[in-house]
Amino acid sequence: MFLSTNKLKMLRSEKGWSQEVLAKATDLSVRTIQRIEADGKASAESTLAIASVFNVSPQALRATSTEIEVNWTRKMIMKNLIALLMISGAVGMLIILGANVKNYMDIASGLYLILFLYAATIITFGTSGMFKSLSGLKYLFTEEMVGGTQAKYLGEVYSSQVKFLYGGALIGLIIGSIAILGNIDTYDNFVFLRASAVNLVVLFYAAVLSEGIFRPLSIKLKTCDIKE
Repeated sequence: MFLSTNKLKMLRSEKGWSQEVLAKATDLSVRTIQRIEADGKASAESTLAIASVFNVSPQALRATSTEIEVNWTRKMIMKNLIALLMISGAVGMLIILGANVKNYMDIASGLYLILFLYAATIITFGTSGMFKSLSGLKYLFTEEMVGGTQAKYLGEVYSSQVKFLYGGALIGLIIGSIAILGNIDTYDNFVFLRASAVNLVVLFYAAVLSEGIFRPLSIKLKTCDIKE
């Protein structure tokens, strides 16, 4: 069960109790109180003990529907980091096997896609939505969380960003194709093929960002309460 760390700290502060005093009142160890206030994760017994001394119901201590409560642990962070590195490694291996790495490097395409992504995010969700999407990237590195409406909102932002990425890539692909076909008389066969390959890079960037970051985040946030 996840408790609201903010509520717990507020209730303790209102009584003027230190963590040591709360530990004595609940017959829990100081380390247990510190851990619960740090990550919000508490057993049913600990929740009942804390609720009893504050004279509130156990439900009142739980994270509200507007909060995202996360249990951060080093093991969980490392596990998710390794998974992200494995995805990056798999993509990198295919890049090396496929062609020269330089063929996949295009700063202009990457910059265009990022600008398009966050401009579309601001138009749809406002500046606050953009900043929340940036700060929410940290949820890639955890699994145990509850979030209610805040998590659902952020999940919807990331779901929309997947569409923005592919939409931006499609626009870039169309513009690039028009530019290539419009100047086809000036190209020899090699230059034409090279230009066509570079034109696909923006779609490659969109797919990597969407399927490696934004779609997993969207699904994780939308289902975090279901897994509880």
